[in-house]
Amino acid sequence: MTTSSHGLLRAVHRAASLTSVRLALFGVIALIACWRPLSVAGGLNDFRDSHLLDSYEDAGTRSVTHYGQLPLWNPWSCGGQYALGSPQTRVFAPTVLVSSLIGPRRAEPVLLWMFLVLGMEGFFRYARRRVGSAAGALGAAPLFGLMGFTALSWSIGWLNFAGFLLLPWLLVGTRRAVEGRLSGAALVAAVFSLLLAFGGTYPVPMGALFVVLETGRSLYTLRGTPRRLQALWSLGATACFTLAACAFRLWPILETMRSSPRVMAGTPGNDLTPLVKMLLELPARSGYSDTGNFYFAPAALALALPALAFAWRRALYPAIVAGLCAWMAAGYAASPSLFAGLRTLPIFETFRYPERFLVPTCFFLAELAALGLAVLLARTWRSPARWTWAAAAACAVALASWGLQLRAFDNLSHWAQMIPQPVEKEQPFAQARGNRWSQGHLLALNRGSIACGEAWPVPMSSKLRGDLNQEEYLEEPGSGTARRVEWTPNRVTVDVEATRPTVLLVNQNWHPGWKSSQGEVVSRDGLLGVRVPEGRHQVVLSFLPRSGLGGTLVSVLAWVGLGFLLWRERRGQRLSWPATVGVALVPLVAWGAVATAWSEPVAKPDPRNQDGSPLTVAQLPAKATPINARFGVPVELVAAEIPEEPDAEGIASMVLNWRVTGPVPRSVGIFVHIVAADGRRLGADHDVVGGTWFFTDAPRDTLLRDAFSVSTRGWPQGEWTVMVGLWHAGGDQSRVPLLEAPGRPMSDGRVAVGTFTVPRKVRANESSVNP
Repeated sequence: MTTSSHGLLRAVHRAASLTSVRLALFGVIALIACWRPLSVAGGLNDFRDSHLLDSYEDAGTRSVTHYGQLPLWNPWSCGGQYALGSPQTRVFAPTVLVSSLIGPRRAEPVLLWMFLVLGMEGFFRYARRRVGSAAGALGAAPLFGLMGFTALSWSIGWLNFAGFLLLPWLLVGTRRAVEGRLSGAALVAAVFSLLLAFGGTYPVPMGALFVVLETGRSLYTLRGTPRRLQALWSLGATACFTLAACAFRLWPILETMRSSPRVMAGTPGNDLTPLVKMLLELPARSGYSDTGNFYFAPAALALALPALAFAWRRALYPAIVAGLCAWMAAGYAASPSLFAGLRTLPIFETFRYPERFLVPTCFFLAELAALGLAVLLARTWRSPARWTWAAAAACAVALASWGLQLRAFDNLSHWAQMIPQPVEKEQPFAQARGNRWSQGHLLALNRGSIACGEAWPVPMSSKLRGDLNQEEYLEEPGSGTARRVEWTPNRVTVDVEATRPTVLLVNQNWHPGWKSSQGEVVSRDGLLGVRVPEGRHQVVLSFLPRSGLGGTLVSVLAWVGLGFLLWRERRGQRLSWPATVGVALVPLVAWGAVATAWSEPVAKPDPRNQDGSPLTVAQLPAKATPINARFGVPVELVAAEIPEEPDAEGIASMVLNWRVTGPVPRSVGIFVHIVAADGRRLGADHDVVGGTWFFTDAPRDTLLRDAFSVSTRGWPQGEWTVMVGLWHAGGDQSRVPLLEAPGRPMSDGRVAVGTFTVPRKVRANESSVNP
């Protein structure tokens, strides 16, 4: 028994250590998981988010295949947007080559298969180093690779979230960088570049968070000041190279976020029971629900028990981090809320789905499973008589867990709402009013969608039209003629014959990256325009964004520098670490030089309410009712605009005029109570002013016009009083004291700002209103 068990262990470890055998196994497992997606390859996913996100890939590949251009500008979405600067697009990832070769819809399941293999192989490499066993790492790798969220992401069009599977590669690279290996810097830079290019709005910042934790974990294991000092030099070079390597995508995104900040408010949270169901309950095959979205086979948790019992020191880190991730996933439902603390940090303030921290929870649970399996296999080697059957049972549990993960993956992939691809129609490009949830159909007709469903406020001109006979025209109808000569996504050529100086308008959004061969590019209320002189001209508009072209130059310099250092290392002529950091700083210096030397108009943010009205105003309108309420924080409610009654559709549009005079805690939000004469109460609470600013970020000593509306359909007839106050929405949810409101009714930290009457003509089913 001893000889046979030892021989079997040797064979398993040898097979697990062979990259070719391991990749073949992972490839087969991934193929089984992707069988359903591959069988429907080429179809159109009719889920609303898929229409939005997949259309970006469709637009990018159309730019490449139809027009032979880089997908810098996307005219088919939101009236035209900077594709490289849109956080959720993945058109500048290397995967666009696959999409261009076989078509974006056929490429999706192929890319899914590739990411699954990469995820399992990356976890194996990470876990083998951490648990010391190739067989243990192999047994747990599919547990992470096949987690339910990857299947869910494909089913609803969030393929960019497959980037989570590259998390182990980031940690492997970080460990190598701490050890002073340049290959670690190259790996970290490459993975972050790919994640940014692939639209990793969550994987990138979350990956950075766990890179920091892995850095601390790895530094702790080093002994001696010289080794730690070398590690710090190496980590500094890694950070510089990574920042520069990501410049091609990072610079455009930063530019976009500066001109159109993405604000995520609210206090999302998940109680323990829903979290357990998301993580451990097998998802149903049909019907979307929150069950099993992050499925991790419950049986695999048993593999963590030997790790906690016999190797608790090594199990301590993954167990603690898994617990912290689960705590983070609870969001604001936990008290205290770790997620609320995270959102006070830059970048993380845009997070709105705390449950996505169940992904790293799965990762560290899989590490515990790998450690538990490794412990039992090691004990079998030393005492086969006592531990062989336990190890065999653990291997059986691991294989059974693979099966459960594959079953869950298949069930979740059946949630995809696949329909036949729409028939493409070749016709000149034009904008259409569109539908943000049907963009897949519009793109096939070569029509842009003015309706926009993005998760960030895309700067859109109010002058965009979906009913024009001609997309390029002169601002003044009697000033001459304009005729389109050539149209491509990044270049538009128009023959203009002007009888006097005028402005050529293009029915797309303005961006500072647009340049013209004639005249001056201008913004006409956000619409793309060119001032042209009198006479006959051929105007060639080209999209040449500084951030995209300059950022690409910086990234190329970073990889040239890193390649130079790796070449010297292979020749045994490695530079000292201070010199290495100097080389790493060269692309960053070039970044600053390009930004300084290449001037470009600044796209200043134009904050507006959802009704299109400006968020900042110079003075109060005559119809505003003075309130002059002061609170226990430096915020004043200056005035309010409350209608006498809702409009014909039952919509009551209201405006609160605020002024911020000093620093305000991030937690402070607005509560609005709409109270009937009989005491029943409805609400219109919101954490941000005008959907744009938290009070802490709002400009000081400026009138802020906070416009919002409520639907009164179904409300009982009669008079309703609007009462307003401040509360710590992102904190302990206590109310901010109301200090004074001269001449206005006050109660419980609220001030009455006005009343309106719901007439009987809009009264509907009163039972729908809860007291």
